[in-house]
Amino acid sequence: MIRLKLAILAVAVVSLFTSTISAQNIKEIQHIKFDDLGWEQLGDKLQRKYVYGEQGMLALFKMDKGAKVPLHQHPNEQTSYITKGSVKVTMQGKDYVVKAGEVLIIPGNIPHQFECLEDGTLDVDFFAPPRKDWIEGTASYFGNTNKTNNKLEVVAAMDIRPGDVAVSAEGRVFATIHPLGSQKTQLVEIVNGKAIPYPSNSYQKNGAKANDAKFDVMLGLIFDKNNQLWVIDMGLELGKTRLWAFDISKNKVTQKIELPSSVAPKGTFTQDVAIDEKNGFAYLADIANPGILVLNLKTKKVRRFSGHSSLQAEDKDMIIKGKVTHFCGKPARVAIDPITLSNDRETIFFGSMNGNSWYKVPAKLLRERKSDAIISNSIEKVGNKPFSDGAITDADGNHYFTNLQEHAITKLDVTGKLTNIIQDNEKLLWPDNVYQGPDGWMYISVNQLNSSPAFTGAGDEGNPPYYIYRFKK
Repeated sequence: MIRLKLAILAVAVVSLFTSTISAQNIKEIQHIKFDDLGWEQLGDKLQRKYVYGEQGMLALFKMDKGAKVPLHQHPNEQTSYITKGSVKVTMQGKDYVVKAGEVLIIPGNIPHQFECLEDGTLDVDFFAPPRKDWIEGTASYFGNTNKTNNKLEVVAAMDIRPGDVAVSAEGRVFATIHPLGSQKTQLVEIVNGKAIPYPSNSYQKNGAKANDAKFDVMLGLIFDKNNQLWVIDMGLELGKTRLWAFDISKNKVTQKIELPSSVAPKGTFTQDVAIDEKNGFAYLADIANPGILVLNLKTKKVRRFSGHSSLQAEDKDMIIKGKVTHFCGKPARVAIDPITLSNDRETIFFGSMNGNSWYKVPAKLLRERKSDAIISNSIEKVGNKPFSDGAITDADGNHYFTNLQEHAITKLDVTGKLTNIIQDNEKLLWPDNVYQGPDGWMYISVNQLNSSPAFTGAGDEGNPPYYIYRFKK
């Protein structure tokens, strides 16, 4: 009973402290006695207090040896001044030991983690602009926003790596099999937790050479609003990019569209797709020659939009579990990958895997085959995003990203706030894509892709099973 009362008291104190800080009037002169502010207990051996104005935030951390701030990132520039003791900061695969009297400046959107090296360490931090996630109480790297209904539920445990997952209106679950994991099966339906070749085994490559009648390399898949399933076949062996469509009520192929080699030559790597069933268009993201392929589903004509900087990878390292992620022998620099559409199908959203920016462009400009110059001048940044292999945009205009570095699903809401809605450092090992199913369920394919030979440069370091999870958002 005493412990319960103390816990309730602690929550009340933290709530009072948070509401007091949030009540600061940033438009007026503030004269605050910092020593009188209460300490907020963040984690074991770690406490914090802070004040903020309109343009900046000042924070003081008090910590003892062994205290840790988990891996996280934020758009705010951070200046850390150690006045007593020392800390170790790990970012981009390197450790920085910062001692008393030293300063470390961390640019925005660089994942980093802190570890205290001495008892009694005092760290003065300045953030510009102020940390909205602190003020609004949405920072999740200490687990304070995890909800009891946000528990991961296993949909399938697989001995081969899933690629992307998509869920029909009635809740049927489909997945591609990642080409870095298997050359036998390409497309499956998950039935009672088992991966069943879809629409039948006769369409699968089964380790043989690719041909026109069978699947080659399937990856991105999505349902349109008519509950028709669309799947990209990158054709890496066959040398042809194809888009397949399925009527799942009859379990039959309804379309197989081959893109012309003049627009999608051999080597094209179309990893993600968005379908506009209203106007009859498909938009495919190519990471090999970074661009958006615009396919008219009625006329089958295709054009490519490329050359803009927003399509390129940002020159930033992807850090997973403290190590720089390599791809094909060098630090990964993966260009445009996630691509989504607004609910009214009038806005295209996109961003690179290796990048922290999420962009938008009017879909009408691409549908009407406007010049690259006109399209380029119309691209705008929507907000920040994590390094991500997949994304969705819901009917309300919120965006959800797989967060590769923080092992999370991250939400960018309509106000521009970025929040991890679920995070698990042990289970979400390379969340490949996220998909919104019926009844409020969110689905995630998890495949440890960075442990595959293309990333390790050697053997497969994956540890099956690989998973498809779901959770209530």
